[in-house]
Amino acid sequence: MPLKVTSIRTAPPFKLQVMFSDGVYGVFDAARMLGEPGSVSALRDRRYFGRVTLENGVPTWPNHFDISPDWLREEIEKQGGLVLRETRRAR
Repeated sequence: MPLKVTSIRTAPPFKLQVMFSDGVYGVFDAARMLGEPGSVSALRDRRYFGRVTLENGVPTWPNHFDISPDWLREEIEKQGGLVLRETRRAR
């Protein structure tokens, strides 16, 4: 089953707080990505960056720019921001 993002929120200035379909979550700091040329230029506006939605589990903006969940997870891991969802033990 392909990895999907099940929940996404933005945080200032350019961070994405994401939950993945396998229960792992993390925070992606998009600042470095936004410094690159190309279709990300619209995302440099904080209000526009905040317009991210999920389309079939893929973070997508109104200009159709999207981020692969696999790539996003890899980048969050590189940034040291992946956290396994805590599981509660039965008592």
